[in-house]
Amino acid sequence: MHKIPFFIGTFISYFVPGRERRRRVRGRINLFFFYIPIVLFIHRVYGERVKSIKFVRQISMKRMTCVVNGKYFVKVFRFVSVKRLNEYKLLLDFIRSHLPVKIPRVFVAKHIPMYVAEKLPGRVMTELNKKTVIKNGRKIKSQVSRIINALTSIPVSSIPDNKRFASRIQARKVENIICKSSVLAHCDLNPGNLLLDKNFKIVSIIDWDSMAIVPNPNKDKEDFARLWDIYTKAKK
Repeated sequence: MHKIPFFIGTFISYFVPGRERRRRVRGRINLFFFYIPIVLFIHRVYGERVKSIKFVRQISMKRMTCVVNGKYFVKVFRFVSVKRLNEYKLLLDFIRSHLPVKIPRVFVAKHIPMYVAEKLPGRVMTELNKKTVIKNGRKIKSQVSRIINALTSIPVSSIPDNKRFASRIQARKVENIICKSSVLAHCDLNPGNLLLDKNFKIVSIIDWDSMAIVPNPNKDKEDFARLWDIYTKAKK
């Protein structure tokens, strides 16, 4: 049943002109169908009344993101199972104490592929003045490098049943999906997932949904370097 709202939102938005407008319409329709499950989930987890639900950041046919009461982020997925989300939560809890920044605490719904996470401190880098961000680029990249080193220093052999966290892409290509060079990677470490304070210190990192064990120890460094380059060269 959880797939139906996504289908309806995608179908109706197809007739709306303009890419951004189409995304907003699709998100609002999907949110309408998921409003009650989100309200019940937030109330059950935090014991709070839902005063406001606002659509934020990513609107796609694969997942929907919104913020509740200005404090909690909720993501609803189309193609991700509840089992997969629980494994993701387990891995987040496992690495939390190893990292020098805050990462979200996650609660996963029982039957709907949906999770809610507390809003983290800091401002998303893409919302800050771009010229000032670029000016502090060396400081930001140095911090990212330390965070990646902390993540890759976590021994994957200590992760319970670690093969289930191996990258799906790599699992199709490599027989020995866990090898000596394998490390944990964020796998989506782009500037939009960094939260900074007023001094451009990285205080939080979000969007760990794609985290996995990969055989390339430099994956996050290579991905961030490429995405940082795209960010700095983009017109806006």
